[in-house]
Amino acid sequence: MRNFTFDNEDNILAYYRDPDNRPLAFPQSDDIWKIFHSTNDEELWKTWKNSSSKSDLPPDFYNDDLELMMEVMRFDDQATNSGKTHATKAKENKMLEQLREFGVKEDFPNLKQILLLGNSDLSTEDDHNFSRYRENFTRVVSKHAKKAEQYRKNHPGYKLIFFVFDESSGNYLQIHNLDKSNIDQGTSLLAKPHCFWADSVMVKTIKECNADYLIWFKPFSYIESANGSNIDLPKIVIYKLNNLKIDTIRYDTKYMISSEI
Repeated sequence: MRNFTFDNEDNILAYYRDPDNRPLAFPQSDDIWKIFHSTNDEELWKTWKNSSSKSDLPPDFYNDDLELMMEVMRFDDQATNSGKTHATKAKENKMLEQLREFGVKEDFPNLKQILLLGNSDLSTEDDHNFSRYRENFTRVVSKHAKKAEQYRKNHPGYKLIFFVFDESSGNYLQIHNLDKSNIDQGTSLLAKPHCFWADSVMVKTIKECNADYLIWFKPFSYIESANGSNIDLPKIVIYKLNNLKIDTIRYDTKYMISSEI
């Protein structure tokens, strides 16, 4: 059953290519446009080879025609590095087991993907934790950065792309002079959204990741305005890492709160 979930790298990339997950804008860079097109266009994607099997040489995908290779990774704002059970994934695993028992795979032989939305039943601070969000990003990206040299040995001369699938939902807000404990669902706040793509801590990690490009895919990002409408935020951000220059923003953890209260 895991072949139908985001545990499968092919499914992550298929979701990325979904027309609903388009970027809001691109910088004026032909290189970045080519990277997006080569990974997001359905016809061009057919020219990539999947090497994510344990018996294959990493990274997860490569393209001989374009001389590109790509490693896929995931992170969220709930996982811990202490061995503590991931509450949402535990619920999703239970749901997967129930689907298996119901015979879903046999009843729907053409099934390609299953999207599971498990309720963690955790408090907001445990379910969406800003410190953990940044820590997990750094931990996951840095782990793969240590393998970049091996990727380059396996595909000499190819440009290396890190594809980072951000599974966090909603967005973080920067608030001041407000007690977090007094904020409930439905509370209207005057706050600044977390511009994740320019967060000084996360940009530092990106600059040190040893890749040539980094694609940050954050499909579940949104903010609800006071009138109840959703405000679009970037779902795809692509960095060209050769001498990357970007104005960053410093965020203080104690002022950050999830929009999903």
